[in-house]
Amino acid sequence: MNNDNGKISVRQAMILCIVMYSAPILRYLPLMTVKEAKQAAWLCPLIAGIFEALYMLVWCEFLKKYDKKSFIEITNDIVGKILGNILCIIYFLWITFMTAYNLRIYGERLVSTTMPHVDIMLIILAMLIVVGYVIKSGIIPLARMNELFFMGLAIILIFYSIIAMPEMRLKNLFPITYKDAFPVLLGSFPILTIFSYNIMIFMFNDKINHKGEFKRVVMKKVIILIIISTLSIIIPLSIFSAPITIKMPLPFIHAMMQVSVFDIIERLEAGIITFWIITDFMLIAVFVYSAMHMIRVSFKLSNVKPLLIIYLLGIFFLSLILAKSSLELETLSINILTQFNIIMGFIIPTIIFAIAKIRKKVW
Repeated sequence: MNNDNGKISVRQAMILCIVMYSAPILRYLPLMTVKEAKQAAWLCPLIAGIFEALYMLVWCEFLKKYDKKSFIEITNDIVGKILGNILCIIYFLWITFMTAYNLRIYGERLVSTTMPHVDIMLIILAMLIVVGYVIKSGIIPLARMNELFFMGLAIILIFYSIIAMPEMRLKNLFPITYKDAFPVLLGSFPILTIFSYNIMIFMFNDKINHKGEFKRVVMKKVIILIIISTLSIIIPLSIFSAPITIKMPLPFIHAMMQVSVFDIIERLEAGIITFWIITDFMLIAVFVYSAMHMIRVSFKLSNVKPLLIIYLLGIFFLSLILAKSSLELETLSINILTQFNIIMGFIIPTIIFAIAKIRKKVW
């Protein structure tokens, strides 16, 4: 662990990525990938992982020169202050919207699975209070807490994967032919939607102590994400088959409800729900910290704690008015957010990199 000069290590930053990706991976990927690729859906993470690895190599080039600068500073230096500020405003609004969306999704799923009689406003408010309390002290306490979470979550995921094996049927993962190539490619897009959250880490890139470790650690992160994504798809797909999986709102949770240990210990989904809550917390916390750091850097503020409460209240009300139901949230995700996230997380940074190459800002 390296926290020199108020910074976190690359390893801690990548662990933040892994944990915050895990919540949308478990609730989102099995359904969306199986819809597109059917029994071949478990191949989608490999395609998305290859793209993610190539994309992160682009950031390796960025960081050879900009390892001590945030995304805002990098953008301003490459495209100019006026266009850079416009882009940063757009990113701030996107982060704010995505924070509210993920917060609402968290509340809706928790109400529908374990707390049907609890007002969703209380669930959302409780999450924001905890998030605000943790991130007011900065990124270092959040990163240290996340390392502990990561070890616990790894144990939970490994344990559940092992006990699910007797229920898994490999025949539900086959046959696979050349005709599945295009559906597998389409199925990789929902995964890339989640991987687009990479950009959150680079919003506070100036708080990361790189020390030449970026490429090596990032490749490890990509491998771990491919494994987690593949397991999240294989387990429900092999237990239920593709036609049944696409009819379930939460295939991974439903798969865990089918599992028992020696027919003695049943209803093991409590561990997965704990996994889910923790990863949602990290996702929302990183988003909020990224937004606050953008404000700090943009306005050169030494302290944004007074603004944090205002921002959290804004997120609270935005999450409540975002949609009237889970169906509207799902429609919003499929028709708008999937495409928009890829634009914000991959396409715009790639364009900025191309401009940097043309202007010889990076080599």
